Parts: sequence; C-alpha cells; structure tokens
Amino acid sequence: MNKLSDIRDIFFENIKKKFLTNKNYFILTNDADVFSLKSLRKNRRFIDAGVAEQNLINIASGLAKNNKKPIVYGFCTFLTFRCYEQLRFSIASNSLDVKIIGVGPGFSFSYDGPTHHGTQDLYLMYLIPEFEIINISDNNLAHLISKNINKIKGPTYIRIDKGIMNFNENIKYNIKQGFALTFKAKIKKNIIISTGYFCKIANEVAIKRKDVSVINLFRLKKFNKISFIKELKKYKKIILFDESSKFGGITPIILNMINDFSLKIKIDIMASKDEQIFRYSNTRDEFLKMLKLNEKNLQKLLL
Repeated sequence: MNKLSDIRDIFFENIKKKFLTNKNYFILTNDADVFSLKSLRKNRRFIDAGVAEQNLINIASGLAKNNKKPIVYGFCTFLTFRCYEQLRFSIASNSLDVKIIGVGPGFSFSYDGPTHHGTQDLYLMYLIPEFEIINISDNNLAHLISKNINKIKGPTYIRIDKGIMNFNENIKYNIKQGFALTFKAKIKKNIIISTGYFCKIANEVAIKRKDVSVINLFRLKKFNKISFIKELKKYKKIILFDESSKFGGITPIILNMINDFSLKIKIDIMASKDEQIFRYSNTRDEFLKMLKLNEKNLQKLLL
C-alpha cells in the first residue's frame, strides 16, 4: 500500500486485484469514473449502466441471485436516493451479497452543489435493516476493508472519501470491533466520537491537548457496542462530531445506543445543518467554516 496515494486508489486497487483473480466478481457503475478501474472498462464483467441507477441496482441483484459478487460504485447521493426502493427490495429483502460503494461523502465534492452533498445518505441506508454501513476515514482503513471485502457478508454500503487521508498510520483497526481509538488522551475528560473525514479534524484538535480522546466509529451496525459504551464511561463529556446532518448521520445511532445502555454523561453535538445548501463556489474547508464545523469551533466545545 502506497501511504501517499489517494484513498480511492488504495481502495479500488484491492478491488481490481480481486476482480482479476476471481471471475465471480462483477463491477458496476452509473457512469462514474475511478482512475484505478479504467483499464477494466472493456472487460465483459465491468458494466456501466449509465445514468440509470434503478436498473443498475436490479442488474446487481440479479447477478448476486446467481451467486456472483457484484460491487457497485458511484456518487453517494446517486446510489442511495435515486434507487432507494430497489436497494430495499431487490437487494436487502433478499439479503443479497452486494457491495454498494458510495464515493464523495459529506462536502467532498462541494463545488457540485446539493445534488452531490452526502449529508443524509448514511442514515438513509441505516434505515434499511439488512444493510451494514461502513464509513471509511483513512488510508489504513481503506486498505483493510477493500482487502477483506469478501469477508463482509450480505448487503453493505461503504462510503469512501477522496484525497490522501494518512493522518495516523499506526491505528490497529479491527473490522469486527467496528471502532477504534485514533487518539488516546492522558487525561480522560473529553471524548470525540466521529466518523469518516471528520476523524482527521478531530485528531488534529486532540493532539494539541492532553484531555481529548477520539473514537472513529466506522462500522455502524455490527460493532462491539458493549466495549464501545465501556470506553465512553471513562469520560466526563462526549462530543458527536459529524459532517452529516444531525438526523442524517451517526447522531441518532449514538444517542439511541446511549439511551439503551442508560449512560449518564454530558453530550454536545456538532453536525451539518438539516437543510440543502445551494452554493457552488466554496471549497470543503469554506463550507465547514461557514457551518461552524471546523477545528476552531470544535475547540470551543471542549471542557
């Protein structure tokens, strides 16, 4: 694994290797492009269905029904909202082993406006009972998930960002555990729970202090909840830090779990607004500053 590669290239290079060594793998897309997969486009097992997501998902379900291993990739918002009924019934109700790879979560494609802003798709997919959700935060995790994608059974939605995301190469991720401490403070006062790209920002805040730890929650259903709650009990305050909206990301998942375990602890929430943002000329950092979701405002919430 080249640690300085784009996170997408790390992920899809492993997918490419599996595709070339196992004829049961099929790759499908909705007219999206990934650099690592360009050489496969003429292969008969590479299917570009065009801008026809409902058909795309039905093709994938048909392949899975015939014991093939379809991997579907495209932009997060297009692979979820446009074909939600097909995801629910064609794939999920049959518990088919289809992997949906959503590229461009959060404001990673900020210049393209609200059609490309992935701030509600995470919880939208969480609402489908049979789907597992995996949100990739860094190069390390991209390598681990893609290399072991065959071991993750059943309908799975995987979100992956863009750029070089090598903020902590020493993290020992465990897919079954489903979360990891990416920064462990000496003083157990604050703990930030985050996922995806925001784990990088949380880590940048934590390394400047002695009283902030960071948990990366990357697997949202089948993770070790008892161990997760046990870790939270060590702290005085939780900050939920998420690029998705308050009702579109990890916030309802964490709050429901805390309630189920009757955990009494102070909680603050930093998440995107629950509204569509019609701006087309802002970088991701500019969006986050406007929404007060940057490092400066995260510091203000710490005890």
